[in-house]
Order: sequence, then C-alpha cells, then structure tokens
Amino acid sequence: MTDKLIHLASLILKEAQSLGASYAQCTVSEDETREFNVDGGQFSLMRTLFDRGVSITVLKDQRKGSVHLNRFDEEAVKTAVQECLAACESAEPDPAWAFADTPCDRTFISGEPECDTDALFSRTKELLENISERHPKILVEQMITSHNAGYSVYMNTNDVLYRTRSGAYSFSVMYSAHEGEKGSSFYSSDVTLKKLDRPVIDCALIERELSEVEKQIDTLPLGSKYVGTALLAPAALIEIVLYTMLSNFVSDASLIEGTSIWKDKLNTQVADPRLTLSVVPHAAHVVVGEDYTNEGFLSRDYDILRDGKLVSFALSQYGANKTGFDRAGSTSWNLKIPTGNTKLEDMIRKIDKGILVMRFSGGQPAPSGEFSGVAKNSFRIENGRITGALSETMISGCVPDMLMNIRDISEDVLEDGTLSIPYIAFDGITISGQ
Repeated sequence: MTDKLIHLASLILKEAQSLGASYAQCTVSEDETREFNVDGGQFSLMRTLFDRGVSITVLKDQRKGSVHLNRFDEEAVKTAVQECLAACESAEPDPAWAFADTPCDRTFISGEPECDTDALFSRTKELLENISERHPKILVEQMITSHNAGYSVYMNTNDVLYRTRSGAYSFSVMYSAHEGEKGSSFYSSDVTLKKLDRPVIDCALIERELSEVEKQIDTLPLGSKYVGTALLAPAALIEIVLYTMLSNFVSDASLIEGTSIWKDKLNTQVADPRLTLSVVPHAAHVVVGEDYTNEGFLSRDYDILRDGKLVSFALSQYGANKTGFDRAGSTSWNLKIPTGNTKLEDMIRKIDKGILVMRFSGGQPAPSGEFSGVAKNSFRIENGRITGALSETMISGCVPDMLMNIRDISEDVLEDGTLSIPYIAFDGITISGQ
C-alpha cells in the first residue's frame, strides 16, 4: 500500500518540477471506513466506505497554487499538476510562503489501524441497550459508529517523506429526552477510542450527559435579567471561550490582519493564573494526533497560555513570516486545560446565583471577544444547588473579561480521544430570558 502511494507522490513532484515549479509538496491518502447507523433506536445501515485523496501545492516565482482530487490515475494527476501551476499564474507573489526544508524520512503509526468489526457491532448494540436500561426517557434519534483506517504519504521536493498509518473507533450519539408529549432539546455525545475494551457509555462524559438531558423535559423560564456566574460544561467552554480565543486572538488571520486584541500581549498576563491552555497532539489521551503540519514541519506539543500568560500564538510558518512572531508547535486542535482541585458538585455549592450551560448556540463572536447567544440544555443554580432546567436562556459577555474572572476549574474532565477539557465557572456573565 505505502509503496503505491510513494510512487504516485514521486510522480507528482517530478511532474511539477518539470513544469517549472520551484517547490512542490503532496499528500496521497487512502481511507477505509466501516460504519453502523442507528435511526430512531433501530439499526438502519451497515456499510464500508473507501476514499482516496490527493492534495498538491506548488510554488513558482513566490506564487502558490493548490489543488485537490480523489483520483489516482496518472493522467488525472498530471492534469491536476498543470492546474496547480496555472493557479500560480493568477496568484499574487508572496515571499512569506515557506515549507519544511530539512530532509527527513519518518514513519508514524497511531491509534488502532485494524478494525474489529464484531466488537464494533457489539459495543454499538451494548450502548443502545445501556441507554435504554439506564435512561428510559432518552430517545436515540441517531447514532453513527465507525472505524476509520487510513494510509497516507506526505512528500516534498526538499527530501521530506512521511508515511502515516492510523485508525480509530468513533461513536456519535444524538438524542433527546421524552415523557408523553413533552420533550427536551437535543444533545450530542461523541467519543473517539483506540480500543473497545469497556462499555462506551462509561467513556468521556456520555453517562453524565445522558443523565442531565433526562432532567430537561420540564423547563422553566429564567425570569428577571441579572449578572451572575456561568458554569460552562466542556462543550460550551469550547464553543464560547476556546473557539473565540483561537480564531480571534491567536490565529494566522487575526494576527496578519491586525484585528487580534492580543497582538501586543505576548508574555503578558491575559487570564487567571490558574489557567493553562496547551495544544498536545502527542498526549496520551489523544487517539490520533497530528504528526506534521500542512507545511511539512514535525508537530510538537506547546502552550498558548501558561499560568495565565500568553506565551505563544497559534501561527503557521506562513503566519510567522508575515507577522514576525514564532511558528507554533502544531496546527492541531488537540487542546488540553489542566484540571483544578474542585469537584463539580462543590463548584455548584459555591455559586449563589448562576447557570450551568451544557451547550451554546450563537453567532460569530466579535473580534473583541464579545458574544451573545442561547444557553441550551442549561440549568438554574441558586444558593449552591441546581433548582431546575431552564427554557432557552440568553447569555452574553466578553471572553477577555471572562478569562480574568474565573471562579473555579473542576477536577471533572472531558477526555474524548481528542481533547482534555474541564468545567470552568466564570463570574460577571449577563443572563436573561428570551
């Protein structure tokens, strides 16, 4: 398998150079997915999917062109290379384009490349049965379980060659709770696994999330507007805080365009000293992490925030060249926030007036980090206890302010095969009814 991919990659690079490219790189991959679908609580589909992909990037006169295709025949590949060079002709010259230029030959194996189809079916069936037995009010609207295995080869004209073989099991369950004609909002639980050595319901936070959704059939309106504490579950924390931070404050686009409010904040305090945010593609909890970046550099773990200080931007080499800052260790989203020392139940006991948010729905946050949206699957917290589920409630705030107003970080953590994220409580959030 790998020899075939290497042969095709070599052909692509030779063709690009023969047409005048000063640099070329390509990734050639083949994937196989075995999948089970469940709809309305019943098995509805079993299938095996095969996919091929070729991604080509070339430079000519400091102009970049890229194309993607899903065919391996030589005629199609040569045509794609020609299209790639043609794309260069219409691009603007940019001396910031840069790619890995140190010769390297590496092989990477991650996750579980071989699928145990019988075990995948058994764990899928078991998960359905466990949900039915433990959470009788839950209706599984859709479940997709799969194993994805892939081979890929990355090669560039600077004598860099990476061979990758990877595989992982994934479980995605969308569900809601029902009692008579009443029903909750939907929720989705997801996990990526290397092995199927324990019941899936006991992985990640699936059991807890099912229990919480079961309590959301009967909801009450918030009542009067107030400023209080928002306790964000990992999914809401990602949607509100981490996405905003990564997209608006530390990314290539925000720093190149100069819209990042943190562009002059490197090595200064931007968050509570208890908060560290790392990108960790090689961490033990990550099933299949990033081995190398799109520019061909080997990936490494790194910190964005350390003890509340901004210590790195999430820049590619191109972004680094454009801004003058250092390139980040990787381009993955395998995020980790170290846990605190407080159990979730004790965090709730310390909140006089607030809200537990499991999911958030809102528009694109402003460059300043201001946001507003609907807290879904949420609960009212009063006098240190959860007093009931809320109908859809609006929350708003400003992410930079939130980062400086952390009340507590939980020892409870979501580890779903890609992320390691705790619950975090923030003061100063505006909470209001629809």
